[in-house]
Amino acid sequence: MSDNLNKGHRERMRARLKKGGMEAMADHEVIELLLYYAIPRRDTNKLAHRIMREFGSLYAIFEADVTEIQKRCGLSENTATLLSMMAPLARRYDMSKWGRRISFASTKSLADYVKSLFIGQTVECFYLLCLDNRMSLKATTELTRGTLDRAELYPREIMKAVMVSDASHVVLTHNHPSGSLDISEADIETTRRLVSMLADVEVGVVDHIICGGKGFVSFAQRRILGLTGID
Repeated sequence: MSDNLNKGHRERMRARLKKGGMEAMADHEVIELLLYYAIPRRDTNKLAHRIMREFGSLYAIFEADVTEIQKRCGLSENTATLLSMMAPLARRYDMSKWGRRISFASTKSLADYVKSLFIGQTVECFYLLCLDNRMSLKATTELTRGTLDRAELYPREIMKAVMVSDASHVVLTHNHPSGSLDISEADIETTRRLVSMLADVEVGVVDHIICGGKGFVSFAQRRILGLTGID
């Protein structure tokens, strides 16, 4: 009897998803739907509510690692892995929309691209975009991955990425997982050193873009260090 009730509930949930899309569903129902594909027979409604109470938001759930999800919610490794895959999948999905040949015509298009790099990132990450003379992307390299508020850069790795890609220009970008868009003195000083270093090999720094929350800040738009930007 319980299996029949559970089956009927799942069918109704899938019908709601098909009719109204995920936008018409509550956050716990999104989790419940995902759990269908890891837990085929158990009632997942109560479990979805428990997960939401424990983490508080989809954002927090999808950015948690497998071990944390298992420990806090009593889930199997298989189920926790499914939930932890959502943010990386979203990042890959967003990046795939850009295709294989990418050119930037404005700071906005550049920012749209780099924001895709940071979807679901819970620590500070620093990327280097290597461009040719037409502002077409030649390579995107993750230079370092740090902590919540700090990432160490290594000039040797930057030079290696530039030389391998034969870049004419580069864009620096990193995220602030806290959501802050404040530019620190350390951000400016690091950029100043990299501009000087790359000038020695005739590679120009076009911009340094910092992403936080849903926004971004551009050194070029703020006229910091004389960076020219793309506009």
